[in-house]
Amino acid sequence: MSDGVGVVCRESRIGAFLNLRGDVGDPDFRNVAASVAGVELPVEPCTWRRSDNAAAYWLGPDEWLLAAVNGVGVDLESRLRDVLDPRCSVVDVSVAHVQVELSGVDAGKVLQKSSPYDFHPRNFGAGRCVQTVFAKATALVAAREGDAFDIVFRRSYANYLLRWLEDAAAEYNASDGRSP
Repeated sequence: MSDGVGVVCRESRIGAFLNLRGDVGDPDFRNVAASVAGVELPVEPCTWRRSDNAAAYWLGPDEWLLAAVNGVGVDLESRLRDVLDPRCSVVDVSVAHVQVELSGVDAGKVLQKSSPYDFHPRNFGAGRCVQTVFAKATALVAAREGDAFDIVFRRSYANYLLRWLEDAAAEYNASDGRSP
C-alpha cells in the first residue's frame, strides 16, 4: 500500500460460486470433493481454505461455498456431480453472488464499522470466516493473510454494499485498486 492509501476495495474475479452439501464424516466424500474442486474442504466451523484456483468456505456442518477463479469453475458443478452423486448436493449460485477484496492497514476498521461481529485480529485471524450482518445486509467475510479480507454477498445488494464500503472507507484514503 503506498501513497497513504489505507484501504483498497476491488471486485474479485470469481468464475463460479457453488453451494456444496455432503457428509463431512465421509472421508471419501471430502477427499473426492477436494480432488475435483482443487481445494480442501474445511471441517472446523468458521474456517476456510484456499488454493491457487479456488476457495472453500465453511457454511455449516455439511455445507460449503466453493469459489473458483475465472476459467476453473466452468464445468466444476458437473464434474462434482459426476463423481459424488448421489452423496452430495451441488448447486451453481454464481449469478447470485459477488466477491470483493478489502485490504490495507485500515481494512479491519472498515469491517468494524460495517458489522456487529468482532473482527479484531485476536478473534478473527487468517483462515477464519463468518456469515454476519453487514451494513444491514448479509455477507460472508473471510480473513486472509495480512490486512486483507474477502467479502461475499448477494448480487442484489452489490450496488448498496459497494457504496457502503466506499463511504465507510472514505476517511482512510480509500482506493479501488486501479491506477490513476
